[in-house]
Amino acid sequence: MVHHPVRSSRIASIGYDERSATLEIRFLDRRTLQYQRVPARIYNDFLQVVSKGRFYDGVVKGKFKEIIIY
Repeated sequence: MVHHPVRSSRIASIGYDERSATLEIRFLDRRTLQYQRVPARIYNDFLQVVSKGRFYDGVVKGKFKEIIIY
């Protein structure tokens, strides 16, 4: 999965696999989480918003199945 570096005080990069609709978030503390069945528009919006942390907390966290990768 290709990751795109982002500017954030918490998030290092964001990746998305369109075939499986999986969103992957790598945090600055090196944790990596995957979220399943995430629509592509959520990923695209995530890349565009100014506050990645606020978007993560309000739109992603707790809304999709979460898998801890590392």
